[in-house]
Amino acid sequence: MTITTMILSVRRIVFLAVITAATLIGLLGSTTVLAENHPKMDDEELDLRKGVAWAAGGFPYNQVVDIVDGLTDKVLGRIVPDRHGVGGVIPGGFIASPFSSPKPGTVIFVSIWGVSLAGDRPPGCYVEYFLQFAPRNGEAELDAIIPKRLEIRIGSRVIEVDPFRDASKTRRSFDYIYEDLDNRRWKSTWYMTRNLFRLTADDVRILMNAPEGEVRTRLTVAGGERVIVPIGAGTVAQWKEAYKLDPTCGEGNSKPPVESKPVTANPVTTSPQPVATNSSNTDPQPPASDVRVQGQVAMAARQSRDDVAVILNSAYVTSGGTYEAGLLIENRSDRPFTFVPIFAKVVDSNGKEVAARVILANDSASTAEPGKNMRGRVVVLGRKWDASGSQNLFLVIQGSGDRNFRIPF
Repeated sequence: MTITTMILSVRRIVFLAVITAATLIGLLGSTTVLAENHPKMDDEELDLRKGVAWAAGGFPYNQVVDIVDGLTDKVLGRIVPDRHGVGGVIPGGFIASPFSSPKPGTVIFVSIWGVSLAGDRPPGCYVEYFLQFAPRNGEAELDAIIPKRLEIRIGSRVIEVDPFRDASKTRRSFDYIYEDLDNRRWKSTWYMTRNLFRLTADDVRILMNAPEGEVRTRLTVAGGERVIVPIGAGTVAQWKEAYKLDPTCGEGNSKPPVESKPVTANPVTTSPQPVATNSSNTDPQPPASDVRVQGQVAMAARQSRDDVAVILNSAYVTSGGTYEAGLLIENRSDRPFTFVPIFAKVVDSNGKEVAARVILANDSASTAEPGKNMRGRVVVLGRKWDASGSQNLFLVIQGSGDRNFRIPF
């Protein structure tokens, strides 16, 4: 049975049972306001690549939440979470609330509408989408239910949103136990998928000006099935405040926007050219020195100690000027190499520490065995990108076996 068929089946049962409107809202309401207010969330808590608990009950719905650096409290992004659920039917014909626990025939849609300045997500605006599905027979093909496309209707306009090209996708399954009306226990399986959709500045401009009330969206999964999912009025009302953090979505404020193409870290300078008279109807262009570097940029820094190499191999500059660099540690020695990321630091030429964080990738541990690598990134929060190329900073790593590094970049 498909997700759409199951939702329609549940709705028919609801209609035939002629339950009250209050009960129906309780069963199919799109969002829930939590009593406890969480205006801030540590960015480590928002690393959702492994998924979320059933119905994501820990999120503060209908609220704008600032995502902050756990060490410095610097704001790294902002989100507004939303969820919609359709209750399942357990043996005996009882219609279960969707949010309490998985039941056969239950579907949950969790969407996180956000903007990222730095952290685990690519800088820019996004919708992070989770689909949680408890099929009646306990069987589903995970690859077929990955969110693939999102359409958002705002008034008479429809925004079509595609995933980030390099976004990591989540596919997981979980066993669960439920009881029927006769208190008999049954075992089944529920499934969860996740994808990250990109929003442009034009998309966000439309969302920020959405009229009051619920918004209809249509989610298409990889298997081709399409499902209508409402976004609650409370979430819609908070879009303006959430995306106000960076309404350019990392695209810059100039028109046309700066393209996110790789640029050299050491641009070639040329002799000044005479200023021509603007005889055409086009707007004069700003001087080259006023153009802000943004997007992917080149970076090449490397240091080796006893057959262990620490490499900074690329960087990404946000619209706010902060940046993060790709980190690669190659262990070609005959012994393990270990370091603790929270003790790594970035300093300036005077040895003064600059606000920064070293974050290892999910598939990397803090120990690299002989012949293995570590991957991660260095997020620099206390300095803006210097377009001249050299940032006059140093990454300091204290490793095991007196293999310590001070890499200039």
